[in-house]
Amino acid sequence: MTSGQGDAPDDEFVEALVELQADASVGDLVPWCSRHGIDVLPMTAGALLTGSSRRFAEAFGVAHLESRSRPRTLAVPPALANTARSVTVLSAPTPGARDRQP
Repeated sequence: MTSGQGDAPDDEFVEALVELQADASVGDLVPWCSRHGIDVLPMTAGALLTGSSRRFAEAFGVAHLESRSRPRTLAVPPALANTARSVTVLSAPTPGARDRQP
């Protein structure tokens, strides 16, 4: 498992949901994600990817995962085209948001 948030913005902990192609399995994601230092957790209808912002930026070819106040859909890399239908980076949690809910 990735250890969580680091001190530098590039080490910020990132979570992303992957919707799989109809004939793909979570196991199909593991080799590619492992090569890029991203962890894979199986879910009922896909997978949760976790890792540092830097690893995600390198793996998915984005310059930087800027403000994460809203979910962001990333382009599926060609190597995952037969496996992943979509990859969505989840918004960063807002500290104390749980405490403010009614």
